[in-house]
Amino acid sequence: MKIAIIGTHSTGKTTIGKCLSQTLQERGNRVHYLPELSRSCPMIVNEHTTIQAQEWILTHQVAHEAQTYENGAFLICDRATIDNFAYMHRSTDGKGIEKFEQHAVNHMGSYGMVFKTTKLDIDAMDDGFRSLDGTFRDEIDIIITNLLHKHGISYHALPKSLKYQDHIDFILEKIDAMVPIPEPLAYQML
Repeated sequence: MKIAIIGTHSTGKTTIGKCLSQTLQERGNRVHYLPELSRSCPMIVNEHTTIQAQEWILTHQVAHEAQTYENGAFLICDRATIDNFAYMHRSTDGKGIEKFEQHAVNHMGSYGMVFKTTKLDIDAMDDGFRSLDGTFRDEIDIIITNLLHKHGISYHALPKSLKYQDHIDFILEKIDAMVPIPEPLAYQML
C-alpha cells in the first residue's frame, strides 16, 4: 500500500513519514520510505521556483514511486503529486499548467491513503533548505487544500498536535481499520 504524507513545507511530514516507517517495520511489515525529492532537484525551488523545476520534481516523484513500490509492502511517500503540483500552481498563478494538474490528480488515485499535515501557528525551523517565510507556507497550504477539494481527493487531516506520536497513532488507527489483520496461526498439538 502506498501512503502519502502531504502538506506545506515545515509541517513535520518527514519526521512523521520516518516514524511511521519504523513503527510499521516494528510491526513486522516490509516498508520502503521515499524522501521528498525537491531536495535533490538541480534547479531553484521555494518561492522562486520555476515550472521547469516543478516539472522535474513531479515527474521524478512518479518515477521513483514506480521504482520503489513493491507489492505486499508499504511505501511511505514524503509528499505526493498534488502537493508537488501546488508549488507549480503558485509559481504560475495556475496558468498554462492544466496537463500537469490532470497528471497530478490522476496519479493521486495510486495512493491507498493520503494524510495531510496541518500548518500550526509556529515558525518553521531553519534546515538550510526550505523557506522560512510564513506567508509562503500559508499560500502553499491553502493551494493544497483547495486542490484536494476541487478534485474530490480523499484524505485524512492529521491532528492539530505538536506530538508526532499523536500523528502516528492516528495513521495506524486508519491503517488498521482498512487492512485486515491476519488470523493468528493455530497451534497443533503433537
